[in-house]
Amino acid sequence: MFILNRILWILNIIAAMALMLAYAAPYVNPMIWWMAAFFGLAFPVLFIANLIFVIYWLIQGKLKVFFSAIVLLMGYSHYSKIVKINGEEAEHTEENTLLVSMNVKNFGWGTKEVFFDSMLHYLSDVKPEIVCFQEFPHRKGDRKLETSAELKKKLKMRHLVTNVPSGDGIGVVLFTRYKMLKSGIIKFPETIGNGAVWADLIIRKDTVRVYSVHLQSNKLSTAEQFQSEDMEDQEKAVKKSKSIIKRLKSGFEKRSEQVELLLEHMEDSPYPIIIAGDMNDTQLSYTYRKLRGEGKDAFVESGEGAGNTYVGPFPSYRIDYIFIPESFSSFSYKSGAHWSSDHKLIQTLIQH
Repeated sequence: MFILNRILWILNIIAAMALMLAYAAPYVNPMIWWMAAFFGLAFPVLFIANLIFVIYWLIQGKLKVFFSAIVLLMGYSHYSKIVKINGEEAEHTEENTLLVSMNVKNFGWGTKEVFFDSMLHYLSDVKPEIVCFQEFPHRKGDRKLETSAELKKKLKMRHLVTNVPSGDGIGVVLFTRYKMLKSGIIKFPETIGNGAVWADLIIRKDTVRVYSVHLQSNKLSTAEQFQSEDMEDQEKAVKKSKSIIKRLKSGFEKRSEQVELLLEHMEDSPYPIIIAGDMNDTQLSYTYRKLRGEGKDAFVESGEGAGNTYVGPFPSYRIDYIFIPESFSSFSYKSGAHWSSDHKLIQTLIQH
């Protein structure tokens, strides 16, 4: 038992140090040290590992229990970003704004599960004032794919902003029922499909700038995901691991550059800012901390459970967000239907 406990203590120290690096990940720019972002990504596993050590040392009656317990407590401020017990509810009225955001992944066109009609039916029921979509298809000349015009008409939206100016392709889009003073797009260099659009909207008596954002994807193909048989072939497992690490590293670095472009644009805004979209990063990331800034995370304010939004082959995380100004309030946050997309729809009521 002595030798076993000695080995476990060494592993405990390693797990605790890794967890502390995860806590630090949001404060480290991946362009300076990209490895920190991996520890942030591994936070759930590292948290569980340290929790197991606490339970083990508690059962053993060892004072070592306090080591991982203290390390776990050090990350207390992060836990509300991960899981919420309950959130404040409210009715959708003229005094608040329903914002919906989702990476719709081309509405499933090209697969057997096209969900544009069911999505439109859902939105017609909930009646949002602002809709932010990513990987949104709008192509002219094909009646089936004239999604922009149909959605705008059926949801009674007054304005549409997109980073696909030709009206033919897939990109980021923002629909709104509110009066719009000004709008524009933010292009990200060396990327296809990612980007951001913004609009200055008159919401009741105030003007608010809203951003619909799609940051760099990790671009992990199905072929690169680990399968059970891969573990039996060491050479294949090593090859896949290197490929995954390379793509994740590239994603971390590109997102940090894109975040800086967004922040530079936001500094010139004379109005309060709302940000919604697919950020492709977790709560313990540089991306999350920088974009949230001094504002609020709608999930933290009024969500429930884990709120995970990614449902693809990579482990499930919350990577889609709605950030609101500190002076605003969020109610009835939900992450629900995803149809055949690999992201769930998220929505919240915003009041100010």
